[in-house]
Amino acid sequence: MGYRSDVAYVIKFKSIQDRDAYVALCLAKNDEHITKAIEECGYDNQKDPIITFKETDLKWYSEYPDVKAHTFIYQQARELDMGGYRFVGIGEDGQEDYDEEDMDFDLSDYICAVHRLETSF
Repeated sequence: MGYRSDVAYVIKFKSIQDRDAYVALCLAKNDEHITKAIEECGYDNQKDPIITFKETDLKWYSEYPDVKAHTFIYQQARELDMGGYRFVGIGEDGQEDYDEEDMDFDLSDYICAVHRLETSF
């Protein structure tokens, strides 16, 4: 991906209770980076058992502690068999990066990359 990226991910759980238990599990780790990452996520939807994250124009390098924390959050949900995830990132060079373990959910309804050229002539 490019120097600056737009990134988003969604984690879908089987139930609101599973999602809330997973958030509590992440916070119980008492890791400052994971706690901050969870706080940057949306997880208060009471009708859809999801955790969401979206940010634009940031440096998204795998060795950065905040990126490691976010990656841990969405990958750990799948490793614990609690939820499936979809990650999409677009670098400033237009390169796309995907990571997905969806547990039979169609998560492309939540996140997809769209490249568009518009003109006014």
